[in-house]
Amino acid sequence: MAVELDAAARGGAGAGGVWSTCGRGTLHLAAANGRAHVCRYLIQDLGFPVDAPSSSGETPLLLAATFGQTETAAYLLERGASPRAPDADGETPLHWAAYNGDRELAMLLLHRGADAGAANPRGTPLHVAAERAHPDVVSVLLRQGADPNKVANGVFTPLVSALVGGSLKCMKLLILAGANVNAGGFSGATPLFVACSHRGTAPFIKCLLAAGADPNGLDELGRLPIEIAAVHAETEVVELLFPVTRRAPKVPDWTVGGIVSYVNSAAYKKWAIIVASTSKDELKQQGYSAFQRKDYDEAILLYSMALKIDDTDAVLYSNRSVCWLHLGVGDEALSDAQACTRLRPDLAEGYYHQRMAFNLLQDYASASDALLKTSNLDQENIDINDALRD
Repeated sequence: MAVELDAAARGGAGAGGVWSTCGRGTLHLAAANGRAHVCRYLIQDLGFPVDAPSSSGETPLLLAATFGQTETAAYLLERGASPRAPDADGETPLHWAAYNGDRELAMLLLHRGADAGAANPRGTPLHVAAERAHPDVVSVLLRQGADPNKVANGVFTPLVSALVGGSLKCMKLLILAGANVNAGGFSGATPLFVACSHRGTAPFIKCLLAAGADPNGLDELGRLPIEIAAVHAETEVVELLFPVTRRAPKVPDWTVGGIVSYVNSAAYKKWAIIVASTSKDELKQQGYSAFQRKDYDEAILLYSMALKIDDTDAVLYSNRSVCWLHLGVGDEALSDAQACTRLRPDLAEGYYHQRMAFNLLQDYASASDALLKTSNLDQENIDINDALRD
C-alpha cells in the first residue's frame, strides 16, 4: 500500500491516487477521521500536497474542520494549509468551526489568516455561530472584526440568525458589538418582525425593544409588529408591544383583546389575502425578471419573499430551485425541488430539478430515478434555461 501511495504522490495524483466513492483521497479521509499521524506520513514522507482538493473541492483542512478534528486541523495549518480555501458551496474551515462551536479551532484559523467575513448563500461564520447558538465563537468572531450587520443572501442579519437559533446570549453579544436592531436586509424582515412571527420569543422581544427596535415599522404588507404577534405569538407578546405601539386607525377597539379579535376577524383575513396575493404576484414577476438578467442571487431573494407570503406555491419553489442550480448549490436546489413535488406531484419540472441537484451532489442513482419520473410526466425535453414559469 505504501508503495502505491508513494507512486501516486510522485505522479501528482491529488491527495493520493487511492480515491473513495465520494471523491475523497487518502489524505482527505485521514484528515476527516482525525488521523494526524497518517496525515503527517502522507505529507512529510510521501509528499502529498496539503491543500489537494477532493472531487467536490474540499481540502483536507476543510474536512478536518467539518468533523471537529481540531488537532489534525492544527497540524495541517502548521504545514501551510490555506485557512481560506472554500469548497464548491463556499463553505470555509471557519464556517465549520463556527457550526461545531469549536472556539479553539476558530481562534487558530483566524490567527492563521482566515476571513471572518467569508460569505456564502448561508451567510458568514458569524451567522452560522449565532444560528447554532455558540456564543463563545460569536464572541471570538466579533473580536476579530466580524460584521454584526452583514446581511446573508440579502435576507438575514446575524441578529435574525441568533433569533432563529434561540440564543438570547448571542443576540446580546451582537447588540453590544453594534448590531442594528432595525436592519431588515433586502426583504425588510427586521429581527422584531421575525420574533413576532414565532411563539416563545418574549425574552428576545424585550431585548430588542430595550435596544431600540422600532415597534411602529411596517412589513411588506403594511402590518405592524403587534398585528403579526396577535396572529402568531402569545398574548404576552401583544401585551409587551401594546404600550409602545401607536394606535392603528384601522383597528376599531385599540386594546390587547381588541387587536387579537381584529386580526382574527373574517374582514381582516380577507384583506390580508387580497394584499398578499397582489404582492406575491409582483414579487414572482420581479424574480422572473432577475432570472432573465442572470441575477440569480436577487431572484432567490424575491422568490423567498414571495414564499413568505404563500409557502404553498409549488412554482415558486421550482423557480428558486433553478436559481440555486445556476449558483451550484446542490442541497438548496434539491430541497426546493422536493418541496415543489410534494405540493405538485404532477409538475415535471420539480423532478427535473431534482435530477440536476442530485447530479450536483454526485448521487447518480437518485438522479436516474428523478429522470424516470420526469419522463413519465412529460415527454418533452425540459431545458433548465426555460424551466421557469410566469
